[in-house]
Amino acid sequence: MRPCSLRPYTGEATIAVSSFSRESNGGANAPSNGGADAAYPRWIRQAPVERLDPERLRAAKKAFTTRRVPFGSPSYDWSAATLLSGPQRPRSGDLVLASVSRIGHHARIELASGRRARLQVGDEIVVTYADRYAPDQFESEVPKDLGPTNLVASGGIASTVLSRHGSTRRATEIVPIGLISSNSSTPLNIAMFALQPREPERPRPRTVAVIGTSMNSGKTTAACSLITGLHRGGGLPGGTKVTGTGSGNDYWFMVDSGAHIVADFTDVGLASTYRVPYDVVEANFIRLIDLLTNSSCTDIVIEIADGLYQDETARLIRSAVFRAYVDQVIFTAADSMGAVAGVQHLRDLELPLAAVSGSFTRAELAMREVQANVDIPVASRDDLRAADVGSTLLSQGPVIDLRHFEPQVAQQASATGAGTAGGLT
Repeated sequence: MRPCSLRPYTGEATIAVSSFSRESNGGANAPSNGGADAAYPRWIRQAPVERLDPERLRAAKKAFTTRRVPFGSPSYDWSAATLLSGPQRPRSGDLVLASVSRIGHHARIELASGRRARLQVGDEIVVTYADRYAPDQFESEVPKDLGPTNLVASGGIASTVLSRHGSTRRATEIVPIGLISSNSSTPLNIAMFALQPREPERPRPRTVAVIGTSMNSGKTTAACSLITGLHRGGGLPGGTKVTGTGSGNDYWFMVDSGAHIVADFTDVGLASTYRVPYDVVEANFIRLIDLLTNSSCTDIVIEIADGLYQDETARLIRSAVFRAYVDQVIFTAADSMGAVAGVQHLRDLELPLAAVSGSFTRAELAMREVQANVDIPVASRDDLRAADVGSTLLSQGPVIDLRHFEPQVAQQASATGAGTAGGLT
């Protein structure tokens, strides 16, 4: 797999000059804190500033969500790094140095390298603030201050828990020490280190989206199995996850499955897509596909997180942009009823279904139930891994890129997302 290139942030800092000033969270280049920004604009006081010793920063465990930040790069000067504390309101994507105060559900943290490091009380970690939507784990939001909060995802998400699944332990508790800054005034945000957008330089290859009924319906397994099959067939499949919560699990699964290149929403400046303005989600969807297109992929496999009723997913699959960029859809479900109902739901939306798969395919009886009630192939993990999957299961009709026929679709999406998608310019 070819790694994505790193482009360090070189923009100018915005300095708060008054003792009590208001900085809008809704500007064109500002990282978003979802719907909370409109209701609670960011107020900044002159905050206590503490020098961040480079050795202290080096020793901290840095989460997967921070992997694009050039902590070890000689091209980025960390000697002037500081910690901002006091009456600061964090935003989604802001980098925070925190101390672990109580071990809960997440006893390990995913490092940028992919290793899952064990956590101990007192460990200092570098994570990012973000909201989270995970029905099987936590619902959480970015807090309004730098008070004690939670580690709600092992990929490195600092957020305050609103609700949790009944089988999930209490979240690991962390105490923020300060927002990390390089200039004593503006917190660093992962959007500052995002890949820059590029126009497609070649025709888009066949693009398959994998969507499901809910979390843990088998989406990642189906997407990665398809990547394996396309790779075994001699192709150069690219993999991307366009929505969800920053985590290395799905990213490295795609790498290990034989993907030619992998990129996800953290590469375009988002720690999580939950409660991010929809135009940002849509613009970054396009940017990730364009990135894989320019990387000489023969196929693109997209995973879309959570379920059909999750807000960002529901809006995305109904959009003109989704239909313009996706040629085939594989649907996943955990049981036969969900599979049949989901297929009908997607039929009603007139999406190009290629197959239904998911964790229900581990049971032969469930597979037979679904096959008797749908008119598309039922594909197990082994079916998707077959070397001929590209010529059998997936459509061999011409790939029609609607940008050539309906340029207003791409132009409208570009205009809507320009300057807002994860802080990219």
